[in-house]
Amino acid sequence: MTVLPLRLLRWMLVALQAAACAATLAQADWPTKPIRIIVPTPPGGAYDRIIRPVAQDLSATLKQPLIIDNRPGAGNIVGTAAAAKAASDGYTLAMTGMVNTISGALFDKVPYDLQKDFVHIGSLGEGPQWLVVRSDLGIGSLAQLLDEARRQPGRLNYATSGAGSTGHLMMEQLQRATRTQMTHVPYKGGAPALQDVLAGVVGITVIPPAGAEVHVRAGKLKVLAVSSEQRTPTHPDVPTFAEQGYPALTASSYAGLSAPAGTPPEIVQRFYAALKATLDKPAVRAQLQAEGVVPVFLGPEAYTRLLQADTERWGQLIRALDLKAQ
Repeated sequence: MTVLPLRLLRWMLVALQAAACAATLAQADWPTKPIRIIVPTPPGGAYDRIIRPVAQDLSATLKQPLIIDNRPGAGNIVGTAAAAKAASDGYTLAMTGMVNTISGALFDKVPYDLQKDFVHIGSLGEGPQWLVVRSDLGIGSLAQLLDEARRQPGRLNYATSGAGSTGHLMMEQLQRATRTQMTHVPYKGGAPALQDVLAGVVGITVIPPAGAEVHVRAGKLKVLAVSSEQRTPTHPDVPTFAEQGYPALTASSYAGLSAPAGTPPEIVQRFYAALKATLDKPAVRAQLQAEGVVPVFLGPEAYTRLLQADTERWGQLIRALDLKAQ
């Protein structure tokens, strides 16, 4: 057995203590350089529009730039995987959300574990989904839509942003709950799906209010139900799914912020406090509401539980439907 000289042992001990002190000081001084937020969707998308006003306010609070790094692809997997592999030093964060809980079951190989590879900081807000039909269909309520679906199984078509999307899963749940049959028409995104609904190619879709609002006001679309627990403030006349007897369809898309696993707890707590302060500001909340987002802040523990619960919820449904990404 090799015995190290006492002088070398002392030198190693001093070096370890110095490294520990440096790490402690680095955490205490954080942040000392720009922070990158990986957004797993394209520029101009829903996630992008949500994070930018939040990042702008956080930048002023933390006194460092917050850089938005858009990395779209494969059900948010591309950007989330990049964040999972990033250094856990508090200078890389990722937007996460309900889409991650769906893609985990929809894709065969996901190169990260949403719980093991991340520490979750908090949610930013949530947005409900609207079930809408073209106004010229003459369907004025959810009950009428279901009656028509029962009379002519498979004849009614509904558009979604793709197999396994929130809209697709909600419509599958609705058909199961009502024993009806409608035909799914998947698109590569919500924008082309809505375009074909407006053009008369398809009659029905599920869409966030922000995307449908202008067309509802113009009389081109009719809202039959909203997926949130409460009615939409701007359209208090539209009933929720739960009010109409379908509480299983209560769901809101949400987004939050997470950091790579191993990020020091002190940094996570500091960012959590800064994020909470930002989301408490009326000006920031107003900007989010303009995007159809209800500012709902969940802290680290509550946001982690939500992601866990939805991973199980959507995973069960996807497996029951035998869905796979196309």
